[in-house]
Amino acid sequence: MTLRFADGLPVLGYREVADRTIAFAWHWHEPTFRLTFTEHTPPLLGHVTHLDCLPRLTPAPDNLDWLRQDDPARTQAVLDHAICLWRSKEEIFRTCNG
Repeated sequence: MTLRFADGLPVLGYREVADRTIAFAWHWHEPTFRLTFTEHTPPLLGHVTHLDCLPRLTPAPDNLDWLRQDDPARTQAVLDHAICLWRSKEEIFRTCNG
């Protein structure tokens, strides 16, 4: 696996939700992911915070309508993937080539 970066943050994974691909970039040393769309503008979807206890999705105002269109399915899909990535981040970095 090759490590990719978005805005200087390492991207730990991608997830397609409702025909849009979301990149999950980790805020170094913080239990937080920055979520961005890979092909759509505005790119910032929001942040998933508190991954070490009770994860919360804080959406960006510009993409709030997209996120809530299929509420709560889209929100839950984003949170579920963030939690899975957070739990497996140690393994992701062990298998990374750069």
